[in-house]
Amino acid sequence: MTDKEKKCRTEGDDLDMQMLVVKDFIDEFYNKTLFQSGKILNSDLTPSQIKFLFAFKEDEREYPIGELGRNARVKSSTMTDMIDRLEKEGIAERVRDDGDRRVVKVCLTSKGKDIKRAFTKKARQDIEAAFSKLSETERKALLNHLKGAFEILRKI
Repeated sequence: MTDKEKKCRTEGDDLDMQMLVVKDFIDEFYNKTLFQSGKILNSDLTPSQIKFLFAFKEDEREYPIGELGRNARVKSSTMTDMIDRLEKEGIAERVRDDGDRRVVKVCLTSKGKDIKRAFTKKARQDIEAAFSKLSETERKALLNHLKGAFEILRKI
C-alpha cells in the first residue's frame, strides 16, 4: 500500500469514527429526551411530527405552509405531506384566508396544542432529570460544549 493510499485510508477511518460519534450523540440525546417523552405520553408521534409541532412558534397563530417549512427547516412539499397526516389525526387544520381564498394557512387544533404542551412539559422534566444526575461543573461543561457544537454546525 502506498503512502497516499494509507493516508486516504486513515482519513476515511477518521471520518467513519467522526460519523459514529455524531450518530451516537444524536441517538443518545433523542433517547434521553424526545423519544422517552413521546413514549411516556403514549404518543405515536414521530420525531418529524414533533418537529412540525414546534414549527408553530405561537400556538394561537395561523401560518402559511412556507413559513412552517422554514421554521422546521424542511421543504414545503414535506410540510404538505406532514399537514395531510396531522390533519387526519386532528392535530392541525388548514384554513383559508378570508381576504384571499388562494392563501392557505395552517393552525394547531386544540388537540395539537394539548399534545405540544404535554410534550414540552414532559421533555422539560426529562431534561431536568438528566441534568440532575450531573454536578454543577458537568452541567456547565455540557452546556458550553453543546453551545460550541451548535455554533460549529451553523457554519457547516
